[in-house]
Amino acid sequence: MLRLWKWFWSPTKKYAWGAVLIVGGIGGIIFWGGFNTFMEYTNRLEFCISCHEMEQAVYREYKESVHYSNASGVRAVCSDCHVPKEWVPKLVRKVKATNELWHKMMGTINTPEKFESKRLELARHVWAEMEANDSHECRNCHSWDAMHWDKQRKKSSEQMQKGMKEGETCISCHKGIAHKLPDMSAGYRAKFEELSAAGPGTVKDGDLLYSLRTKSLFLDRADAKPDGRAEARLLGATEVKVLATDGDWLKVRIDGWQQDGVGQIIYALMGQRIFSVAAGKPAVEKIERHETKVDPDTEQTWHRVSLEAWTSRDLLIADKGALWAYAGEMYNGACGVCHSLRHPDHYLANQWIGTLKAMQRFITLDKEEYRFLQKYLQFHAKDTGGQHAAAKH
Repeated sequence: MLRLWKWFWSPTKKYAWGAVLIVGGIGGIIFWGGFNTFMEYTNRLEFCISCHEMEQAVYREYKESVHYSNASGVRAVCSDCHVPKEWVPKLVRKVKATNELWHKMMGTINTPEKFESKRLELARHVWAEMEANDSHECRNCHSWDAMHWDKQRKKSSEQMQKGMKEGETCISCHKGIAHKLPDMSAGYRAKFEELSAAGPGTVKDGDLLYSLRTKSLFLDRADAKPDGRAEARLLGATEVKVLATDGDWLKVRIDGWQQDGVGQIIYALMGQRIFSVAAGKPAVEKIERHETKVDPDTEQTWHRVSLEAWTSRDLLIADKGALWAYAGEMYNGACGVCHSLRHPDHYLANQWIGTLKAMQRFITLDKEEYRFLQKYLQFHAKDTGGQHAAAKH
């Protein structure tokens, strides 16, 4: 011990080791305190809105929210929602924030127009982070245990308790609570434009293509023209096999199933109400039957059928993966705003019809998009697994 004490106070070339350590310790405390003080300073609302990008956009939206002004007088500032309280996670978040300084210098969102163009992308980054950490920052103020269910509105209480039992996280249902929601349709509609512009590429006999929207079907090539009267309609997200090509027109075959007594509809799968073709009387007469089966679950009679017809090559693509990626983007954009998304295999294919219909008034899809989304969910349902009829039957 005496030897250690002597070493502690023994001089270096200029100073004693003890003096060096004491001065270093004091310096470390000053540095640590200054560093921590600076980190806390950057958590202040005034610092967050010192950039005009924030002050002119999200701050103004936030001032209209319940987090800024409410009956209890409790205000949550930017850092309460976007910065962890714990020191190490907070430090990690601050390091990540240096990327924002780079975009500040680059002027990535320095105008209202630029900000709006990036709003969806920025929001998705925040939502993904909050979903990954189970809305950790929200839970600094809100917790299931502290909630009085009887003091909430009946519908709110039911939804909150349902969310708690199912393990949903706050951001699943509370997107847009402090800021304006981005245009969720921008992503999937841009994807649609991209796919439709790309088209099917080079097409040869035997290729499988997939429709992006409802298209006209003509029984004879002579009648196949943009203003021609179609004998049938090819519905969106339907697979066709190319039999012949003639300029911008393709002769295709659609395989599927016909329910006994419902001759005007070709379904993708036996026993599933997944619509592929709506046929007029002339087309119904051209539908070929290949075999007949009885569905053991419903005792209904079904016929495996096919129809050959001509259609234009526009709004057809060859990449089935891209087709479903577009549909998945639509599902997230249309249904992922108000609640966490059910995986498509949560329901049976036919159950999705009623389930989606119950939500129809809450979403902003047009009829074509709605039908497309329904087929996506049906093809990926519990009893279909995303497999086409030809792969299952």
